Parts: sequence; C-alpha cells; structure tokens
Amino acid sequence: MASMWQGIPTLPSGSDMVHAAYYEVVHWWVDLVGITPFTLRLPSVIAAGVGTMAMAGVGRRLVGRRGQLAYAAAYGLLPRTLLMAIEARPYAMSSMFAALALLLVVVYRRRPSWLRWVGLVLAIAAAMLVHLYAALPMAGLVAAAWFFTKGRRRWMLAAGIVSAALVAPFGVATSRQLGQIGWLASEKYSLIETALVQSWAASRTPPVPEISDRVPDAIAAAMAVVAAILLIAVVVESRGRHLRRLAFALVPVATGVGILWIASLVWTNVLQGRYLTPVAPFFAMALAELAIHAQRRWIRGLVILLMVGSLTLFGFQQRTYAKASTTDYNLMSRVMRQSARAGDGFLIDPIQDWVFSYRGAVSVDPGAFAALIDLAQPTKPPLDFAWAHDPPELNLAAQEWLPPRIWLASWNTKPATYGPQLAELGYHSVYAQSGVPDGHTVTLWEK
Repeated sequence: MASMWQGIPTLPSGSDMVHAAYYEVVHWWVDLVGITPFTLRLPSVIAAGVGTMAMAGVGRRLVGRRGQLAYAAAYGLLPRTLLMAIEARPYAMSSMFAALALLLVVVYRRRPSWLRWVGLVLAIAAAMLVHLYAALPMAGLVAAAWFFTKGRRRWMLAAGIVSAALVAPFGVATSRQLGQIGWLASEKYSLIETALVQSWAASRTPPVPEISDRVPDAIAAAMAVVAAILLIAVVVESRGRHLRRLAFALVPVATGVGILWIASLVWTNVLQGRYLTPVAPFFAMALAELAIHAQRRWIRGLVILLMVGSLTLFGFQQRTYAKASTTDYNLMSRVMRQSARAGDGFLIDPIQDWVFSYRGAVSVDPGAFAALIDLAQPTKPPLDFAWAHDPPELNLAAQEWLPPRIWLASWNTKPATYGPQLAELGYHSVYAQSGVPDGHTVTLWEK
C-alpha cells in the first residue's frame, strides 16, 4: 500500500496509484471482516445506500416530501447506480461523494456556514480522489451553483473549486497511467450509445456477448428514447417555466459526459460507461424533476415505463459476469463449493502473466478453497503485488505425496501444463466443467 501511494512502479506499465484511495479502503475493510465476494462488494452497496439518502435529503430540501421520494427513487433505481452497487470497484463511492456534494451545495445555499463549506470542499475532493474523472461533473456542479446563486454565497460556492487544488498533486502523480487505458482505442462500441445510454441506463453486456445479451441492450436503448420523449414532453407542457432545478442538474451532466465524449472524438477513446458513474446523482436529479413536473397521464406513464425498465435491467445485471472472459473466477470457486471434498488438492495452470493469472479466483474467494490443498503454493504468499501471480511450475513426479483427487483449472486457449503430468502419473479425468470458449475449464483428476 505504501509503494502504491508513493507511485513506485509495481506493474510493468507503472504504479496503480490511480486506485490507491479505493484500495486503501478495501485493504483495511477486509482486514476487519475478511475476504469473500460478499464482503468485497459490500462497501459499494453501502455507498449506494448513503448516496440514496443524500439524494433524498436534496429532494426534501428543494421540493418537499414528494421530492424526497422522487429523488431517492430516481437515484436508487438508476441502472448505473444499481450496477455499480454490486461491483467491487471505486465508482459507487465516487457517486456517493458526488451526491453528498450536491446535498451540501443545497444546504449551504439555504444556510451558509464555514463547516458546511469545508464539508463541500472535502466531499468534492473525496469524489475526485476515489475516481479522478469525477472532476468533470464536480466542475459542472460548482459552475451551476455559481450561476443559480446570488450574492456572496455564489462566490463561496465557486470557491469550492479549491478542492481541485487539494487533489491536483494526486492527479499529476497518476497521469503516467493514461497509457494503461490505451486498450480502449481498440474496443468496438458506439461512443454515442455510451454517452447517451450506458452512462445511466447500464445494461452490463459481457465482453463476448451472445444473442440473449442484446435484450438488455435493447431495453436500455428504449429507456433512453423514453427519457428523451419525457424531457421534450415536460418542457413543452410547462412551456419552459419552473425548470430551474432541471437546468441545474443538466449542467454537471453536460460537463461529466460531454467532455469525455469530445475527448474521445478528438484525442483517444477514454469513454466507458463506468467512468460516468459520478454523474449518476445529476442524471437522477434530472429524471426526478421530470417525474415531478409530469402532469398528463400519458407523460406519467413514461415515468412508470422508466421504472419498469430499471427493474428489468437490474434483473439482467445479476447474471454471471466478468470484465474479461479470462477472469471468469466464479467458475472455479463455484465448482469447488459444489463438488470438492475436504483434503482434495488443486492446481492452476500457470501463465506467468502480470494481471491475468487465474489465481485471482483463490484471492477473491479464499473460503471456497479453505478445506483444499494448494499443491503449488502450500503457504500463503505475501501481498506484494496488485494482482495474484503464479508460483513456479511444479514438477508433480518429484512430489513425495499427492492426494487421490486433484482439481485442475486450465486455460481453454493455452497449452496444458499439469494435465499431461497427471496423466503420466496414472490420474484420469472424471469430471469437467467449462466456462466461456476463451476462458477456463475445471477438471477433476482421480487416481
């Protein structure tokens, strides 16, 4: 952890310092509660809950009880919020701090105090520290607060930009990592869809999509169309009056999404749906305002359609998912929990890769392997790297003893390492379960 904060290169492409704040939180969290898929994801769930409470506070102060419910529901049911809440990633925390910053802007405008101003500065800084791209919607928030506030308070809110000075050294230190997102340039996806749909109506399509995976994509696109019709209908119906709060919300949306979209067009692709998570509170505020101002029945029906769409996407988000098909960690841990016996051994074909070692399956769910014998790595290695890495290849014939049942995780697209050795020693495969074609296969060998 110290080397990560100091920017000491621990990876071939440099330090992973950009995520150091989130890693620090998780480091101490799992030291307290242990590591399971549940505990790794729980901080994101808590962050989504706190963000929902913050948005409820915003709605209560701006609109009243009706706004309290609308703002909380819009944020809590937003597909982007729901998706980030179930992943062990920093984005839900960044969105939470953005929601708290919005709440503190509203509170400060009504009753300013130095304590609230300091809280606002810290909330903005925390959002950026957890995820640097949060600087874009936070700049929009400060700009909107300045424009929609009068008198001395407007300048104090604008002074909230001092938070950028607090995070600036961290941003400069992590700028070396820009090269690590170079792979995005080779990804084939629509920038327009990412900016207008996946930024808030996240469908969570796997890296190797099947035909069924196009269903949530279609639902998300339909939600974007419904939201556009809702926006036009409300603006026309209200004749553009009493929409100050909607205009306020759209400023951070424009800076948070628009600047990354423009940068991807004129520079290099830096646009991913998850990078836009800090904009979620402002998407939610805009949707809540549209719901509040919807008067006619058919317009309210559009709001109901958006709610149904959000819940439907939430169901699709629960499917097994991996960022890359080679990190299908759930496959091995699931097989171990369902079929392995205490005292069984297990092996993982090594590849000596700095990030894609399948030993990540053991790292994120150690409980699934607690009763088994790690033949290649019998003692727990030190936490000296950002990812699990492979131990040296084991010569099975030189071992004094091997258990009669050995589970082997092997790559579907790489030469086998331990399978031929087990066959030479008289083991034969009796069970196998595979994941995606370019993922892994878990095989039980018995003697």
